[in-house]
Amino acid sequence: MQSVRDFISQNGLKGFFSVLLHRLIDRVFVFCIKKVYSVDESLIILKSTPDYSDNARALAEYMVKNGYTDKYKIYFEVGNLEYYKNRIEGVTFISSKMGCHYFSYLRLIFTAKYLMCTHNLITNKIHAQKDQCIVRLWHGCGYKTRMQPERKKAKTFDVALVSGPLFVKIKAEFWNVDEEYILPIGYPRYDWLKSKDNDALKLIDSFKMNENTKVVMWMPTYRKNKYDRSTFNYIKITQFPIIYDLDSWKELDSCCARNNIVILVKLHPYQEDYSIPFDTFTNIKEIKNDLFEKMNIPMYKFIGVTDALISDYSSIAIDYLIVDKPIAFTLDSYEEEKKTRKFIFDDIREYMPGHHLYNITDMEYFIDDISKGNDTYKDKRRQMYDMCIASSDNYCKSVLDKLGITI
Repeated sequence: MQSVRDFISQNGLKGFFSVLLHRLIDRVFVFCIKKVYSVDESLIILKSTPDYSDNARALAEYMVKNGYTDKYKIYFEVGNLEYYKNRIEGVTFISSKMGCHYFSYLRLIFTAKYLMCTHNLITNKIHAQKDQCIVRLWHGCGYKTRMQPERKKAKTFDVALVSGPLFVKIKAEFWNVDEEYILPIGYPRYDWLKSKDNDALKLIDSFKMNENTKVVMWMPTYRKNKYDRSTFNYIKITQFPIIYDLDSWKELDSCCARNNIVILVKLHPYQEDYSIPFDTFTNIKEIKNDLFEKMNIPMYKFIGVTDALISDYSSIAIDYLIVDKPIAFTLDSYEEEKKTRKFIFDDIREYMPGHHLYNITDMEYFIDDISKGNDTYKDKRRQMYDMCIASSDNYCKSVLDKLGITI
């Protein structure tokens, strides 16, 4: 009952009854579908958060480019159907919103051979038919985990992807499944990281002061969730890591200017807006999803051509091992986070191959090293790569081949 009350408090009675209606229709429709239709072996449905992004988008684009559409029908579930409709040749966009097309949507969902998603399951009713294959593409393996594993009465997917062997046991416990359901073969988006995309290179050049400028991406995980008021917002830490006041921001900006460094701050999509005057700085800029959307450049293609990364406990720090460039970890909130939620190891700092930043002085040392080309953690990154990343020349193909999706 507590979970019901929490849901109503966050979504209102209208949202609560909307979910109930959806589930009732789903159950009735599943019963009817199973009587009439069999699984369509050629039907693939993908979903991501945000719309058309991440591992699901990487797979969709790879399949379209490499002729899979001759054998398979590729659908992509989105929230904003009008925006994406007829946008990508070879991909049909669909929506789960109630309307005249809802029953067509359900028929697709309950007859598709493959259902693949980066976050939540495509439908509340999983495995409508026994021959369906539910794939958790997921959105990364970081240093944090749930304080409690998923409590499920039954397994809700057939396979889930992780970046590499280190995370098999960790994610099996996280999802409360046997290890055999975890595939340590890497993520489709890793192909983007390795691509050295020309459009991404042009975009990153637009942020440089001159041809010798080095660009550092700063991607903090969210500390205050603007969508869910209950999720980890009780952690008593500052809103932004390391830099706590305007004078410190100005000091860091001056340090970057002296060292010919540009820092691009990319906020987590769930993060509450910061009251930081980025437009007043010369060498620290905020970069948003809107820019990647406007330029039609997947964010991971852009990240792959940066010169260094600043993160914390996020999966991006693991993914960045692919490009073998310097990483710094902001750890000012480490003790507080360790008290209030669970990490994947007793001391995750032993698994962080880079500068450990606790204050602005540490940050300035890191900036100085990047400027001078000092890379003292290269060997340690290689050790972590071997544990955390499954090597592949083509991650999209590796995933599709493992699932039996071939041409």
